[in-house]
Amino acid sequence: MLKRRLIFHRWGSVAGKPDFNPQNVAADLRDAISADGDFAIFDDGDAVTAVEVVNIGSVGAPTDLRLFALRGANDRPFKWDSAGSVSPISLRDHEYPADVSHVSLWPDGVCAHDYAKSVPRLSRLSLFLRRKMNSHIKFDALYREDMFEKLKGMAGHMRSVEVAMTQRAPESSDGVFGTLAPENFGRKAPSVRFTLGMGRYGPRDRYLDGETEEQVFALAEQADDFVTNMIIRGRNPATERVETINLLHERLQVEASFRQSGSVPSMPDPGEVFLALDSAYKEFQRDGKIASAVHGQKMRGKG
Repeated sequence: MLKRRLIFHRWGSVAGKPDFNPQNVAADLRDAISADGDFAIFDDGDAVTAVEVVNIGSVGAPTDLRLFALRGANDRPFKWDSAGSVSPISLRDHEYPADVSHVSLWPDGVCAHDYAKSVPRLSRLSLFLRRKMNSHIKFDALYREDMFEKLKGMAGHMRSVEVAMTQRAPESSDGVFGTLAPENFGRKAPSVRFTLGMGRYGPRDRYLDGETEEQVFALAEQADDFVTNMIIRGRNPATERVETINLLHERLQVEASFRQSGSVPSMPDPGEVFLALDSAYKEFQRDGKIASAVHGQKMRGKG
């Protein structure tokens, strides 16, 4: 069995751009791929992404896509054995090593995908659709309601934040990235990990300044795009205790296990994943968890 986390988001149209319609975009993408199979692939010079349309969707059913992170010709893994033998993995010109995420977009603005190590994130999908289809979509992480209450309690009393992020930050994040991490350092490193804080042995009544705290929350808005770890610690005046929030563990999500695909043992069975995404969506709707979830973009309105 393969373990995955099913993570939920809100999707929406981008201000100043035509409204995003998943069904229309999926239908147009399917037709374009049918006419030219290579249309499914987008190479931006740093990464190669592919998208497949599984289901167009309808008024009562989600649009289902498969999102692939591909390894280009100069970035492909090779074989090694304990005898010290190194050799290439045999692939034809049109074949790629790949990791996949299954993505469902419901008509009401909810989106979910399965997540595991190395699978592509939704920022790849938004970039693909923007560049290949001239269609603009934004994704907003959803967090559990109780996490928002914890953050409100920390407002003005944040002690430290630990952040790990990849180099491939979205275009809109440059200002935030440049504030919290030096621009000339961040762009040279494939990943960045840092801690901002007052120190374990410093005065207990010292906290991060308001501007830094604002940037921390701004970064949290985009956490699912390029932040791989984010832990916030702050004092709750109501309890006088330092509390810890692991932001990526607080997203609206559910853990699931899937049978292996019959043809690819390292890939979960696609039909099972899409069924599980839809079942989790319906359960969260019944329980009111989607309605009560906190949008990432609202976290800076924490007061």
